[in-house]
Amino acid sequence: MQIDGPRGCRPGDRDDVVALIDSIFRSGSQQNIRTDYPLVYRDDNLENVRIIRADGKLVAVVPFIPWTTRHENCELRVGIISPTGTHPGFRGHGFGLQCLNSCLERMNELGIELSVLWTLVPTFRFYNRGGFQAVRGQGSQFSLTRNQSGWFQDHGETIAPPGDVHNYIPALQRLRHAEPVGLVRNGDRASVLHGLPLLTTYVALRDDKPVAYLAYSRSTNKPGVAEAAGDELALETIMHRLLAAMETEAIVHIFCPLCDSSLSRMLDRVCHGEREPFVEGTMFRINHVPGLFRALSPWLQRRAAGQTMAFSVAVADTNETVSLEFGRDGLVMGDQRQKTHLEMSRLDLSSAVFGAHPCRPFDVPKPLASLFPFHFPISILDRS
Repeated sequence: MQIDGPRGCRPGDRDDVVALIDSIFRSGSQQNIRTDYPLVYRDDNLENVRIIRADGKLVAVVPFIPWTTRHENCELRVGIISPTGTHPGFRGHGFGLQCLNSCLERMNELGIELSVLWTLVPTFRFYNRGGFQAVRGQGSQFSLTRNQSGWFQDHGETIAPPGDVHNYIPALQRLRHAEPVGLVRNGDRASVLHGLPLLTTYVALRDDKPVAYLAYSRSTNKPGVAEAAGDELALETIMHRLLAAMETEAIVHIFCPLCDSSLSRMLDRVCHGEREPFVEGTMFRINHVPGLFRALSPWLQRRAAGQTMAFSVAVADTNETVSLEFGRDGLVMGDQRQKTHLEMSRLDLSSAVFGAHPCRPFDVPKPLASLFPFHFPISILDRS
């Protein structure tokens, strides 16, 4: 068997890549992986779509897309793994893992400190082999129907025609940046995401000025309320009208990340009793341990709240050690072994930093338990 790869996708490979992923994830569906995840398959990201061909046939694909994340005055680079696939006739040869590892090597080249993906519990073990660990659900969920539309008041805002959304992209960006940010979009990426198939963005206007928006999707990969931001009363108006227009049996799912936001405050005010834990297959991989801790240092200093303590963490499978010394002058980081020293695996460190998944329980040691878990918002709309 003649093997070509793993390597970056080229324009001439793209149709085969889309056909393979569609055959696995979109069989019998009207949706298409390229239009569902357009940012991933644009020319400027093809090098991050890693593939293998065997005797000329495309047999495995693992794509990712880099994002910058800002939250709690912290900034880091994140690589989001998109839907992956191996041709059924070529499974069991390790091609998928080779492509995954090639993505991780590429992330190292790009200086990406963290990677994230969403998957099902049965595939946890495969991604564990690449250093990914399942973590706690990163949000909660509300599930509402037309019957609950009366819970939400209509405060009289005008809702812009859905086809006009691209005229409001700069305003939507301003509204979103006033919330906990998460993945940082430029106007181009925002325009692409708000133009996804089966997605409608409702923009609430007062005196012709956008004051809130809510993106609702009917797709299988981003179902329900994919994102919202802005004035709480205007969001309540949108929810009232959205639910009132639904068919009786339809359920509207609303995902709220684990952070304060105008959407979560509005929902807690109107229907707190409907909030449910959202246990999902979120998996994180810490690509560079010192880099992650440096990126989180502003948040860590606030969490330490003036305490004086020092400890170090060694991650054996990455051969990395990071030391943290908190004192009156703030946080000093290095690579020295401290008196309080922890030996951990990459998987266990991910559980400590982001919270343990019920299927992957972990007892977080005391120095880390006083500082973590850390979570940053990734809206459904941003999930590539």
